Amino acid sequence: MLCDFCHSREAVFFIEQVHNSEKHKLNLCMDCAVKRGLSSDPRSIEKSIGGIFAEFTAASKKISEEEKKLCPVCGTSLASIKKSRHVGCPECYSIFKDEIIDLVKSSGGNIAYTGSMPRRLANFKSVLTDRILLRAKLDESLKKEDYEKAAIYRDYLRALEKSPVSGGEND
Repeated sequence: MLCDFCHSREAVFFIEQVHNSEKHKLNLCMDCAVKRGLSSDPRSIEKSIGGIFAEFTAASKKISEEEKKLCPVCGTSLASIKKSRHVGCPECYSIFKDEIIDLVKSSGGNIAYTGSMPRRLANFKSVLTDRILLRAKLDESLKKEDYEKAAIYRDYLRALEKSPVSGGEND
């Protein structure tokens, strides 16, 4: 059974909390248990168990919120992206932009793409790239409180959303 905190190591501590008729089970690996102050000393266990359940409850709420955040194009959840490190479609990158950046930074990765663009794609422009560009311009206009430009960008975005993403003929 895997640790409920790191989801990567085998659990060695198994804790069950029963309150009224509700049971909450918690499985911890040795590293996560030590980080949270668990040891084989019975006096220190009492102090740390309450904090562990509070931390686990907060983490569970965060995970359930991430399960509710879905990409409207492919239906991939933020929690799924964080767990598998794979997005469902190109649109996920713009929808979960901030979360993906945080995920890459926490992994020690580089955010900026430093590679080259293939020549055949240098002039490629798609509806998706148009939407991303227009969304950025809309956000910038709203920050500058230029509502006339923002309205124009909003209308362009609505028009693009009504058009199909790809023709499908050359796929």
